[in-house]
Amino acid sequence: MAITATAMVVGLIVAATVGLSPVWGAGPRPVVATTTLRGGEQAGPPAPIALAMTPPMGWNGFNRFYVRVDAARVEAAARALVSSGLKAAGYTYVNLDGGWDLHDRNPDGALQPNPKTFPGGIKPVADFVHALGLKFGIYASAGLRNCAGTSAGSYGHYWQDAAAFASWGVDYLKFDWCAIPYHDFPHMSHASIGQVLASQMAQAIAATGRPIVFDVNDWTDDSPWSWAPRVSHMWRTTPDIHDRYASMVWNFTHNVDHFTMARLGGWNDPDMLEIGNGGMSNLEYRSEFSLWSEMAAPLIAGNDLVAMSPATQAILSNTAVIAVDQDPMGMQGYPVASAGGHWVLTKPLANGDRAVVLFNQTDKAATITTTVAQLGLPAGLEYMLVDLWNGTAKDSTGVIAAAVPAHGVVMYRISTSGPSDPTGR
Repeated sequence: MAITATAMVVGLIVAATVGLSPVWGAGPRPVVATTTLRGGEQAGPPAPIALAMTPPMGWNGFNRFYVRVDAARVEAAARALVSSGLKAAGYTYVNLDGGWDLHDRNPDGALQPNPKTFPGGIKPVADFVHALGLKFGIYASAGLRNCAGTSAGSYGHYWQDAAAFASWGVDYLKFDWCAIPYHDFPHMSHASIGQVLASQMAQAIAATGRPIVFDVNDWTDDSPWSWAPRVSHMWRTTPDIHDRYASMVWNFTHNVDHFTMARLGGWNDPDMLEIGNGGMSNLEYRSEFSLWSEMAAPLIAGNDLVAMSPATQAILSNTAVIAVDQDPMGMQGYPVASAGGHWVLTKPLANGDRAVVLFNQTDKAATITTTVAQLGLPAGLEYMLVDLWNGTAKDSTGVIAAAVPAHGVVMYRISTSGPSDPTGR
């Protein structure tokens, strides 16, 4: 293979193939290296820059405030991350969602921050966040407008918008999937269109030279996990979550099966956390946090950080559970049992431990039982089980069982304490 310099992104290559127009935008076209294969065809974009080597952690106000997030609220959330101890626990990103920009662009085609909610523009807000030692994220739609229909999308302006985001100091881009003009792609499936558009934005981000975590939210595709790892750092596996137990379970069950796709720098995303928003019990919120951490999912808090209760703060700041999510091995936990809504998930950890979640999906309390062999651990050893929610510890040589309340979890970190004594001494 030979490497050639060319100004064509992968979208232009595909566009030329099927007779489409490239999604570019105003401004000069940067030269981007692509790979020319035997026969003259060109490969897709390069793999995303090494970022998000553990699942991203942070805050996004959409689940609590919808599009009613302004500069003051972002700055208050950033301060609260610090003062609450959540920054020290690993929460890094302070992210905008849809609604920060106007419905129309200016005469030069640039996005316009809403002057009522962001009177100084976006850069001063990003600077404020950075000054606290945090990182700043923003939202864009791959289509003509955002998913709430209140703001301009990035379609037709990918390069222009990526350059603007980089100039403002953006560290994270949530790339949503609404108002896609599918009629512009008459001979392509929705999944193929998604790949083209995400690849184009990935190229536009790379051309800025700024390290930006790229979060692809193509929820219209049945299997974004099959292609998004090649262009992004995380990808949605589910529709939007809602602050209801059934919604949380739905997103869990539709994310957990894709454990083979998670890797260092690339994560399955079952959507942001609802913890503290009032639609579930604290027991159910603890289940959500445990399941998301076991699945190596991004932990993006979605509550009002300024007014959160001590119980909410305790859940979000459980460092023992967070350590499972942030484990440097980068493996997603996977189910070894789920019969009757009684789930057993196991997650290998970098130091040889296992994180295990016993989740009772049902409406009735139950004893959930597993074994070290089912969890993938060798027999003939004595294991220590530390409960990550109450801190208690116990030993086991084989069978692991716990009484689990309805909608609740028991979460263990399991480590070996040496060979077992067959005499019981």
